[in-house]
Amino acid sequence: MNVKILVLMVGCSLFWAGCSTTNKNPPFEHWEQFGSKPYLQPKVVKEGHTQVVFIRDKEGLKGPAANVFIDGHYLTSLLPGSFKAMQLCARSTRINAIYTQSTLNYANARRQNSTQSLTDGSTQYFKLVAGTNQALQVQELTEAQAQPLLPDLKEAVATKSRVKEIEECAQPVYVQVPVKTILKKYTLQASTLFNYAKSGPNDLTAQGRKEVAEIASEITQDQEAISHIAVIGYTDPVGSDNSNQQLAQRRAETVRALLVQNGAVKKNILVEGRGEQELVVSDCDQKYANDKAAREQCDLPNRRVEIVTYGMKAE
Repeated sequence: MNVKILVLMVGCSLFWAGCSTTNKNPPFEHWEQFGSKPYLQPKVVKEGHTQVVFIRDKEGLKGPAANVFIDGHYLTSLLPGSFKAMQLCARSTRINAIYTQSTLNYANARRQNSTQSLTDGSTQYFKLVAGTNQALQVQELTEAQAQPLLPDLKEAVATKSRVKEIEECAQPVYVQVPVKTILKKYTLQASTLFNYAKSGPNDLTAQGRKEVAEIASEITQDQEAISHIAVIGYTDPVGSDNSNQQLAQRRAETVRALLVQNGAVKKNILVEGRGEQELVVSDCDQKYANDKAAREQCDLPNRRVEIVTYGMKAE
């Protein structure tokens, strides 16, 4: 075969092949806005989750697509007559919605505080309704309100969610934490413990020694349950704050020493003098301004030493 003819035939073949390829237009990419299936209630809502259904009916909002955000993450875009359902963690969840073409600050709008409480194992329905300043509101519906709307709605499937469905939700962990609790409080009257206006070991009365010894016996029998003991001294409001605090401190220290002599463990006993703080009776001066004896009798409950035993229990 003549070489020129062969070259001509090959060239024509390539030309027609090129022309054929050029004339074939590639198909346009096609997006489905809606799914073909109506809303169906799931048979099972996973433990720790809530079935959440977002609704945009045909008659309500007149604007463009409404974007829904869960805790600031994009979920879906709802057109009129559409819904989106998924299971979210049952907890307080921030849910926001905003029009696609809104002039609002998009980053701030999707972080607005609109918290909904999602209940474990339930189905909750939310409808998008008009808000203010181009924002949308998420209005919770009862099942009775939502069910008539759902048959006319189609599922929104056009966009990809950034929210994880059926994620492993962090469950609250309840830990028993030891807390301090009062086991028992003993109140000893200073007038019974000490001679008048006294505070030292040699000033203790026989009755006072007996009462402290009985308390020490109870404490030693229950030592394992007791974490520590507080001995707190108090006075009446007569005299200066400083002198009353010192007197209360000395009396508390004397009572602690007596507890230790009768078997209590010293390192577990704390001592504090509170003076005229926390008066049991606070109006003796007003009642008996001109009667010193009556006033001192009225103040007797204020002059005291308290022994408080504490334990630790789990809560």
